[in-house]
Amino acid sequence: MSLRGFEKSPAIAPLLVRLHESHKLYNLAKDKSPAAQAELTGAVVELLDVELSPRESELLTDVLIALARQAEKDLRTALAERLSILDNVPLRLVLHLANDEIDVAAPVLRNSTVLNDLDLIYIIKAKGADYWQAIAARGELSSQVIDMLAGTRDIDTAVVLSKNERICLTEAAINILGEMAKTNETIARPLLARPEIPEALARSLYAHVGAELKAYLRTYYDVGDEAVKQVAEDIVVEFSDSPSSVFMPSKHMIDAAEKFSLLGMLNMQVMMDTLQRGQIATFIAFFAKYSGVPVARIHDSLRETCPKGLAIACRALGVQKPDFSRIYLMTNRMRSPERIVNQHDMMEVLAYFDSVRPEVAQRIVRRSR
Repeated sequence: MSLRGFEKSPAIAPLLVRLHESHKLYNLAKDKSPAAQAELTGAVVELLDVELSPRESELLTDVLIALARQAEKDLRTALAERLSILDNVPLRLVLHLANDEIDVAAPVLRNSTVLNDLDLIYIIKAKGADYWQAIAARGELSSQVIDMLAGTRDIDTAVVLSKNERICLTEAAINILGEMAKTNETIARPLLARPEIPEALARSLYAHVGAELKAYLRTYYDVGDEAVKQVAEDIVVEFSDSPSSVFMPSKHMIDAAEKFSLLGMLNMQVMMDTLQRGQIATFIAFFAKYSGVPVARIHDSLRETCPKGLAIACRALGVQKPDFSRIYLMTNRMRSPERIVNQHDMMEVLAYFDSVRPEVAQRIVRRSR
């Protein structure tokens, strides 16, 4: 690693010396010392903060790429993690790291704003599934990149795209992922939770998942028990989002809530997971049992544009505002079949939630039992 070319750059020369010394220290230690990694990555970040002429910047990039080539994997990974969140890193250096082993490349592929669409498209074409999955997790993705990632038809990439709540899937991507989801539940679950999924696709996927469930019960358990069949039918209807589904829990759902409670398995995490899957009626049964508020009262409250009854029950139970917001959003189908969230109504119910004191809410809930 040569330092030539920087003799007349007083601001950068000391940093380059430190960088060179840190690299020597790291090579001599051979112990993957976190202190050595921190020293070296810190020096690189300082170098990138110095204002340089175009010529100096090119020379610095050459030095840093040479360093990356010589460094061990752990050091390259540490360097990539630090540089992935900076926007003043030379593109050549970022591309060098992005084409390294996946453990090194992943941080810059997920986070670096230096990479543009053309860079990402090149990497998708040139690299394999591990690189696609890292790109699919980015906070911002253009329509072109989303379509290209979906077009790989890689299952794990499809799962990452479906779970990425920071992007909006394109129509083309939704069609591809929807077809894949019909034969893969790990894609179907996160895909069905996305607000941009069309009703027709949601119904199609729910029907498919329901049919699979019934077939599994018949084939692997060979059960003719009417109660088990009814459980399967309940889940199919609940997932179907059809006009016949009115979100009122069935007796079997209420019985299931009772059993979960007796086994000590009824908690907010279980209820939120149920709601995340789109099982609103089951959530109502669980929440009613958990809160002691009658099922019908929870159901009717959730149908209101400003579900004050739910806000009171959540306040009484110590449910935090973020979870209450999620419950409101994920039960929006009860208030709007088109899944359009009324921002005014949402702000109103959140303001009401804030205004209710927990001790008052607890008294109200006790009286309603």
